[in-house]
Amino acid sequence: MAALAFSFVAPPLMRNNRRFGLVGVALALPAFAASLYWLVGSPQAASINPPATSVASASRDMNRTSGKSVGSVASMTDGLAARLTENPDDGKSWLLLAKSYHHLKRLPEAREAYEKAVALGEYDETLATSFDAPAAEETGARIFGNVKLSERSKAIVKPTDTVFIFARAVDGPPMPVAVLQRPVSELPLDFLLNDSQAMSADMKLSNFERVVVTARVSSSGVATDALQDLEAKSESIVVAENRHLDLLID
Repeated sequence: MAALAFSFVAPPLMRNNRRFGLVGVALALPAFAASLYWLVGSPQAASINPPATSVASASRDMNRTSGKSVGSVASMTDGLAARLTENPDDGKSWLLLAKSYHHLKRLPEAREAYEKAVALGEYDETLATSFDAPAAEETGARIFGNVKLSERSKAIVKPTDTVFIFARAVDGPPMPVAVLQRPVSELPLDFLLNDSQAMSADMKLSNFERVVVTARVSSSGVATDALQDLEAKSESIVVAENRHLDLLID
């Protein structure tokens, strides 16, 4: 994070009621993925596309052990949480943990795990919208949306290039108040910016009323170095409105 902050600051200095039912079903399946993760000790085992025979077998086993399923999932979820203390930079596993906690109705822990997943670039709109309004307020300011490339920019960028998505305060210093960094190969990308992505405790999204969100492609990995001026920029937006942004890099 320090290196990322330096990439922003150094260059200027140098120059000068149905929906929730469906959500419940959608969030139940990852809990079983968490079980697989714990059993084999590999994130790949939690693939969202397991063989059909494995899914059928797992379903039969669940039906036979329905009385013990919640306790088993809870135990395995806690095991996954313990493993993440040793590997806290695994964003996909944090997202899996958040979904598992949500399935177990452990909402405070689900929100905490989800915020860590988001900070590592993992976002799930179904999970994000499943939290009720009071819960959303507890997580602080949030800006979410989608970033994609125009046809012109697709002909210029490389999969190994980097896209930086960041928010800057309209009335504040140049340092971003939230930053997300992902490879261009992941575009189009759903993103979420919040306080967990701040570069400084004094410079976080919830401290400012209005921001401008920018999505910028860089081939050098330096946030201030736009590749052939490829970027998308929002208008000035009110943070409290929790708006969805569609950013087209061109």
